Amino acid sequence: DLRGKSFLWAADLAAYDSIVDLPFEIPMYGAHISGFTVLMAISIFFYMRMTTAGQPPQPKQAGMPDMKMIQNFIPFTMLFFFNKFAAGLSLYYLAANLVSIGQMLIIKRYFINEDKILAEIDENVKNPKKKSAFQERLAEMQKEQQKKTKELKSSKGKKKK
Repeated sequence: DLRGKSFLWAADLAAYDSIVDLPFEIPMYGAHISGFTVLMAISIFFYMRMTTAGQPPQPKQAGMPDMKMIQNFIPFTMLFFFNKFAAGLSLYYLAANLVSIGQMLIIKRYFINEDKILAEIDENVKNPKKKSAFQERLAEMQKEQQKKTKELKSSKGKKKK
């Protein structure tokens, strides 16, 4: 039960934690700035950067927004969404993000040997895997189909003349 419990600057974790009271109200945001919510949004920003850091850029699709834009937009959205919520909820998400970031850093530093992985990838590139009998038959059937398609196209072209 968080009602009446305080933590750091939050007097009551069941209510929002106002670190700055604004002299005006921002629609859908409020007339205050919640400290744990700001920290949570910052942690979401860095967590999303870390999880997408090694990924190659995705090709743009028609009608789909760029992933970088979404990556920057989500923390800002969460800032607006959680500002009026209980400080305990923002603190929970902040703690969860910090633990996840810590786990990722520990795993990357102590458990993943990137040099070994790159060496294995280079080895696999140098020694391509032999095709199975099924793959060879499939490739042969594709070649035959392409020949038949060319013959049909060339015979249709001769008939029209």
